[in-house]
This record gives sequence, structure tokens and C-alpha cells, in this order.
Amino acid sequence: MAVGSERMFWFWAPGLAELFEVAGFYAIATAAALVLIRRFNVTSWWSLMLVAPVVAFVVEGVITPIIYTGGPFVPVFPAWFTFWHGMFSLIGLVFGVRSLLLREATARLAAVSVALGGFWALWSATLRLPENVDDIEMEEAIGGPLQVLDQGAFARYAVGITAVFIVAHALIGYVWPKPGRSSGRIGSLGWRERATLGLVVTGVIIWTFVVPWAIPMFALYCGIQLKGLRWHRAVVDPSAVSLIDQLSGRVRLRALLPLALMAPAAAGGYALLWELDPSDQVLRVIMYGTIAIQGIVGFVVAVLALVRAHRLNSSSASSTSRRALSPTR
Repeated sequence: MAVGSERMFWFWAPGLAELFEVAGFYAIATAAALVLIRRFNVTSWWSLMLVAPVVAFVVEGVITPIIYTGGPFVPVFPAWFTFWHGMFSLIGLVFGVRSLLLREATARLAAVSVALGGFWALWSATLRLPENVDDIEMEEAIGGPLQVLDQGAFARYAVGITAVFIVAHALIGYVWPKPGRSSGRIGSLGWRERATLGLVVTGVIIWTFVVPWAIPMFALYCGIQLKGLRWHRAVVDPSAVSLIDQLSGRVRLRALLPLALMAPAAAGGYALLWELDPSDQVLRVIMYGTIAIQGIVGFVVAVLALVRAHRLNSSSASSTSRRALSPTR
């Protein structure tokens, strides 16, 4: 999550310590995702789309208050963050990559790694824009203006972050949640679930002192997704295996090798863009075009997941009603 949402998507880390510091915060959002997957028996990739927005809201509404303070962009932020944190980082870089690694889908992993590297290079090139170099939030985060990395510096950076990503996927199997199922009742929450819920609630309460409307806004956003998850749980086969259980196990080291392609793809793409030296106008088209596409995809996919959950729930309820009203023979 930290690699995708921060180091690949936001800006380069000033040091290795910061990478692990931000990973600690993202652990809260990831834990929230695992709790929801278990409690609502999320068994498919489409139903995981119901969880993705909640992860985004935790990242941007608990770890930071950005989702409450976007001014005219408040209606846009949920969709963009849903793609960025939920679909790209959680579903893509955690669950998607892990699924391919466990199946040892070498060719597909290689293609995904090259594609990720190319996107990483393209997006990183936009950090050269003056408004990004002088961004106040970036200056506060890294203690000064954003440093524009040259080709060699970015290549070293890409190798380091790719190595962290590979090691993380190698180790995650050792701490992956064991197979099991929650009863779905609040009173049945385990200590890990209680701790996660406590951290989320505490974070929202703290931000309420800064942004008074944090609690109702966060409750509204998450409430919509929780309603969708309840629709899903009402129709899913109770014996179906959740995604957590489907992706349990340890990854063999040789399966990780294709992920190494991400670094040269990123470094090569960045070096090419450095030599081409696109104008600020071109870089702005890339940056805002990428944001627009992500926002649209995030919104459409999130809505489609909710619509599907509602339709399946309504269909199931109608079938139950018809059976109940049919004459007994």
C-alpha cells in the first residue's frame, strides 16, 4: 500500500525511514480492509470493489483530513481516492499481484510489472512541474522543495523501491490472516478488529476538532459502502471462501523474479522522458488527464459494484418472496 499510494504515486521518500513510517499509517487502512472482507464474506473481485472506497476514505479521512478539506473538489475526491488507494494500491498492488504470485503466472506478472514501471515513469515526470516542485504540502512532508531527480538518481530510487516491494510480497505470506470466518456480530469482534475500529474512530474524532463536518461526512461515505456490503453478504453463499482465504499461502521466491522488471521499465521510461524534455503544457495534460481518467474509472466502478450488489439482493429477496407465497403441495 505504501509503495503504490506514496512512493510510486505521490513523491519520492527523503529516506528509507520515512517509507516504513508511512507504511505504519497505511497498516490501519489495510487492516480495515481485511476486517471488512472477513465480516462481509467478500469472496470475489467485484465485491472487493465495495471495500476499496472505504480504504480510500480511511487513508484520506483518518490518516489525513484531505477528503474533508477539498473545497470545490470535495465531490471529486472520493472517486479519485477510490481509484488511487483502493483500486490501484489495495486491489492492484496487494491483492492482484499476490494472486498472480501464488499462481506463478510469470508472463502476466512480467507484463504487469512493465506496465507499472511505465506508468510510474510517466507520472513521476509530472513532478517536474513548477506547481509540484513548490507545493506547500510536499515541502512540509519532505522538509523543503521537491527535488527533481535526474535519470541516474531516479533509476537508483526505482531499484530501491522495487526491492522493497518484492521483499514485502515475499514476507507477507508469513503474516497473512489465517483461514476463518467472523460471525458478523459486533459483540464477536476480536481484539484486532476492535483495535482497528478504535483507531479509525479515534482518527475521525481528532480531525473533527479541525474540520467540524468530518464525522458526518466520513459516516456518509462509509455508510454507503457498508450498505452495499450488507447487500452482498445477504446473497453470498455462506460456505463460499473469502478472498483472504483464497490468497493464503506463501509465495515461492522464483515467482517474484518478474516483479524486478518494474525497476528498469520505470528507469528507462523516466530517462526517455527526461531526454525528450516535454513542455510544461504537455506534462499538465498528462497529469490532469491521468487524474480525470482515474476519477471517472473510480466513480463508475464503485457505482457499478453498488448497483450489482443491490440488484442481486433485490433478486434474491424477490425469489424468497415468491417461494413463500407459492401454494404448498
